[in-house]
Amino acid sequence: MDHVALLKQFIGMCQSNPAILHSPEFGFFRDYLVSLGATLPPKPETPAPEGKCPMGGDKKEEKKEEKPAEPEIPKPAEIPFPEIDNEGVIEPEEAVDLPMGDSNKAPSDEDVEKASEERGKAQEALGNGDFDAALTHFTAAIEANPGSAMLHAKRASVLLKLKRPIAAIADCDKAISINPDSAQGYKFRGRANRLLGKWVEAKTDLATACKLDYDDDANEWLKEVEPNVSFVSKLSIRMREICFIYEKFYSIILV
Repeated sequence: MDHVALLKQFIGMCQSNPAILHSPEFGFFRDYLVSLGATLPPKPETPAPEGKCPMGGDKKEEKKEEKPAEPEIPKPAEIPFPEIDNEGVIEPEEAVDLPMGDSNKAPSDEDVEKASEERGKAQEALGNGDFDAALTHFTAAIEANPGSAMLHAKRASVLLKLKRPIAAIADCDKAISINPDSAQGYKFRGRANRLLGKWVEAKTDLATACKLDYDDDANEWLKEVEPNVSFVSKLSIRMREICFIYEKFYSIILV
């Protein structure tokens, strides 16, 4: 049975019998839940004295069988957890598909000229801070020349300014599918993933962008996400250690 399944089983057992959280061997887990701001269920009351039924009736004394001592469950080494920095993370917008055009279309000279004209208008709108107009003109450029990875990446950069990371990722995916070496596609997809709090994906994309074509902005964004990627890595190690404890626990109670 894999560790995730064991973890799910343990959580299910805690849900059906919360009192198990107060077992001494799970003190480290209680501390971890409390550190996250969780509210634990109250500790169960002291059991009724021997010979008395918890519901108030008398109960015949039963011979208590001695249980063999349970082997000690190993505990993982304490790992300090820094707080993850979610500053700048935004909620994903409702997905709205933008025109992508047919990337297999062979643009005519007239199409290329129109795309260039619309791109110029988009750049002018960007300079004026009119991001909505820039988006409209880049879309018109893409419809005229949909096989341009550069145009998709440019529109993605505008979508990021409009706080639309989901749409930006779709454009970057398109740019990369057209040109696997599109540094701009990886750069803006990395930034979009950063805005969504997808730290590992952001680092991978930004590192790829810098490898393909070094960019100061991409490098700065890469440095920005690295501390959180380190945190995620430490958290993953910690969870593997916890899963190891649960596996040992189940191996004991299922014998």
